Amino acid sequence: MNLAEILVFTDIRQLHQMAVHYGCECNPHSKNELITSLLQNLRRRQTVADEVERLAPDEAHFLFLLFLDKRIVVSLEDLMAKTGVVLHHLKEKKQEQGRKLIANALRRGWIFPAKNKPIGQYQVPTDIREPYIREWISRWKLTQPDEEPEVLAYRDEGHALVDDCYRLLSFLSKEPVPLTGDGGMYKRYQTQLLSFLSVKEEPLAPQKWRFGYGLHFDQYPDRFSLLYDFCYYHRWIKEEAGTVQLTEQGASLLGQPPSPTLYDDAIRFWQRVYKRAVPNLPMLIQLIPWMSGGKWVSQESLKQILLPWLKPFYYDEPEAILVQRVLKMMVHLGLLKVGQRADEEWVYASTESSLTWLQTYNGFTETIILLK
Repeated sequence: MNLAEILVFTDIRQLHQMAVHYGCECNPHSKNELITSLLQNLRRRQTVADEVERLAPDEAHFLFLLFLDKRIVVSLEDLMAKTGVVLHHLKEKKQEQGRKLIANALRRGWIFPAKNKPIGQYQVPTDIREPYIREWISRWKLTQPDEEPEVLAYRDEGHALVDDCYRLLSFLSKEPVPLTGDGGMYKRYQTQLLSFLSVKEEPLAPQKWRFGYGLHFDQYPDRFSLLYDFCYYHRWIKEEAGTVQLTEQGASLLGQPPSPTLYDDAIRFWQRVYKRAVPNLPMLIQLIPWMSGGKWVSQESLKQILLPWLKPFYYDEPEAILVQRVLKMMVHLGLLKVGQRADEEWVYASTESSLTWLQTYNGFTETIILLK
């Protein structure tokens, strides 16, 4: 529902709170005048600009978690979970501050109790999401250089990850590959296989401190670990009798051309595997392409905005999470392309496929996968 429809069913107490917040001059006893005045205020671009300018960092973070979640209705538990992500830096009073963020969102008209739903269900007006996001991004872009940087070289991997799934299956179709006692391929098999793939990686010695990003993250380099886990999860490959081998499902897939849905499935799989370690991931994989808008944006400028919104995950500090677990993997999945300037600064730009795909994507509803 859009804002006008929602206001008709909104409790007059919330309408009063919103009118006070936005400085509406109207008869507070007339619901019709309150609604008319609020609509006039909230539909003005200057009102949105003023609101965005006043946002504290935690409020901006909460706004993106709220407005980039495409669900029509969210529960109070969902909202409190979002405030928990926002307030990760607080050591105490998280729930109290979380309730304040939700109360402020109600007063600003970002959320409303959902009509004809049980108590504790809320909805976000569909027509206020994009204006707030665009305004925040336009203000952020004012802090960026006017001219696009000259990029000496760039890489766009497109659908290469899915193509490499077929290369892995083809490799295993020849014969099963023996595994070490730790469960990974022997180095010589890794070296041979990795040389066939679109993106070159070096074999990874088993490292038990690598965990949290998939079942085989301690055995293989980042991209191949995701690729291997993707095939393993779909039962195209299996580990049996000390080997990894192609399954009947894998052989059947190998005999067919790649399905267009495989690309989407790979992105969703990555997000579901990484979401436990990076709770902000559903927001980041939408916000970063928005921030780029198809133009180059520097890694440093992304760090300045996004690092405070990330928390460490055991051995991974926020900078490693942003660069290695998010930006790098978005490049591997074709959501971003990466380039380098003359001063060796890394830059990123959204791809056409990412902007198309993200229009219907809602990672907030994806459940976490814990592979076994």
